Amino acid sequence: MKSFLLLLLFCLTTWGASAQGSPSLELDTNALDLARHVLLPALALFLLGYFIIAAIKTVLNYLLKRQIIAAGISASLVERLLPGPQDEQNMVVKWIALLLSSAIGLWVCTQYLPLGLHSVIILLFSTALGFLAYYLILRRQTK
Repeated sequence: MKSFLLLLLFCLTTWGASAQGSPSLELDTNALDLARHVLLPALALFLLGYFIIAAIKTVLNYLLKRQIIAAGISASLVERLLPGPQDEQNMVVKWIALLLSSAIGLWVCTQYLPLGLHSVIILLFSTALGFLAYYLILRRQTK
């Protein structure tokens, strides 16, 4: 912990003491090409895989629940063993709130160019608002 704080102190000192002005945080074309050709397809594949795994998990839970009930075990015991549809619905609501708030944050960032530290702050606040919306939705559901 001490070494991390010491490293942070040195980095902040050298960043603040640059003799040629502050470094600009502009994106060059190489970074945009990397994002367009590598990072965005990787993110799309991850989201597609996550969706497929969630769909398979839902179907397998349903089939397992049906097999357990057919074997003669009480339905209340099955409900305690397997996640219910309410848990899955809450997970969907969480992801929708987070992705929607992040998309709104990215849109706001593109409206106020150039990209810089304020863009990161906008994204942090928009994601925090997404979590707050998810919390408020869950709190309203429990009442």
